[in-house]
Amino acid sequence: MEYVTSPNAEILLYGGALPDQNIALKSPVEENSSIMLDDEVFKPRWKIRKMYFAAFSALLMAVAMGIAVGYSAPATYDMTTRTESPIKPTKDEITWIGSTLAIGAMSGGLLAGPVADKIGRKTSIILNIIPFITGWFLICFAENVSFVIAGRYFCGFACGVVSVAVPMYCVEISTSEVRGLLGSSFQGFMVIGNLLSVVIGSYVSWEYLSLVGAGVATLALVCFFLMPESPRWLIAQEDIQGAIKVMQDLQGNYINAEDECNKIYKDLKYQPKGLLTLKECKEPIVYKPAIIAVALMFFQQFSGSNAVLFYSSSIFEASKDFMNPKNSTIILGGVQVVATLFSNVIVDKAGRKVLLFLSGSLMSVSLTILGIYYYISATNGQFETHYNWIPLTTLISFLCAFSLGYGSIPWLLAAEMVPLRARSTVGGLGTFANGLFAFIITKTFSELEDLTHTYGTFWTYASLSFFGCFFIILVLPETKGKELEDIQEYFCKTKKSHNEISISVLS
Repeated sequence: MEYVTSPNAEILLYGGALPDQNIALKSPVEENSSIMLDDEVFKPRWKIRKMYFAAFSALLMAVAMGIAVGYSAPATYDMTTRTESPIKPTKDEITWIGSTLAIGAMSGGLLAGPVADKIGRKTSIILNIIPFITGWFLICFAENVSFVIAGRYFCGFACGVVSVAVPMYCVEISTSEVRGLLGSSFQGFMVIGNLLSVVIGSYVSWEYLSLVGAGVATLALVCFFLMPESPRWLIAQEDIQGAIKVMQDLQGNYINAEDECNKIYKDLKYQPKGLLTLKECKEPIVYKPAIIAVALMFFQQFSGSNAVLFYSSSIFEASKDFMNPKNSTIILGGVQVVATLFSNVIVDKAGRKVLLFLSGSLMSVSLTILGIYYYISATNGQFETHYNWIPLTTLISFLCAFSLGYGSIPWLLAAEMVPLRARSTVGGLGTFANGLFAFIITKTFSELEDLTHTYGTFWTYASLSFFGCFFIILVLPETKGKELEDIQEYFCKTKKSHNEISISVLS
């Protein structure tokens, strides 16, 4: 409403005018302006948009995933060292307990994309509680290692769905100003879950730790249940009014929900339905970011990050005189949380490319130093005794470097670079690739260690991290501060290619 006076008006009206009368609207302060109650000055800046609550609720599923990822190290350590443990896995069975999660993630990741497009992002996340609970209960009441491995598969399946649906949901409900923060926060919440797993696992048995995992997954479901569906998915289902209502609910007065939804609808209106066709997959705006996403997942996993997390207790067993292996693992988890949250905060300011380059180069240096320590220690016992603090400090620096870039940014870029229509498909492909690479790394860690010794294993990972730096410099585009339409233009060879395919990239 505008409260105004006019010297040309015979009657001052509140909320309307008499027929055939034109009332000139002028400000009592300034002739060429008017006071708008919805003006920028009057917006309640202190009010937190519901968008953040919705993203936080979805990201609690990432905490549940982090507990599953971090479960292997404390659980297998407890199984092998606690006398009354009903299960005593062999060295080979321990590798299966650690790597089966990745196999399940491969399956869940492939199915998550089409399912999220069919039934919605929210419903996919809610139904994901079924494999989570099934997996944790199989582990808790396991009578032998086979039940534990089966439970790890179901938990891995749920993790695969979470890896696709949660980042997609966070990106689609966020504005461009905070897209990097919310999109990369997935990894931050996951490492919080990982820290909870190793801390709680230090005080309870592996059976009770599995119940903690089931409880956190249930809590995440309860918190997320009341959150709205992604407005972009609603528009794709022709529910424009529902999308406008959801966007107003999420953003309040910060954006014009009706205009935003109309833009998205116009862009989606002429899109083909169903899964991506082979012709669409051949377009550069689809296959180029897909290849980059898979390559980023390769360098993320072949840096040895998951192997370090899964077998951290065993690695620190060699330097137990300096610090208890359990305490060392907790320190690693805490450092990873701090470093990841720091990366989430600065990713929209520093840029994706810079952080990934720093991450890869620092990981390479850390693993090289760690390899040198084990190489000298193999022939010099005195050196190993005097410098037994090196494994902890180098792995701390390694995880700081990993969390700075490779921990979260590949997932963010997989959602940013890919058009909306192809986002779920490519997201599933990236999750499948990530699970495959994680399985290879975790399953072959012990074999590689036997073949090349501990120092050779870490030098192998250091070399791959080093080569990843060249990939970042030469191939990866910078997406910081860019609208998703501009990112699409980067992958188009010609303007003609851009016009021939009707794939939305609207944020």
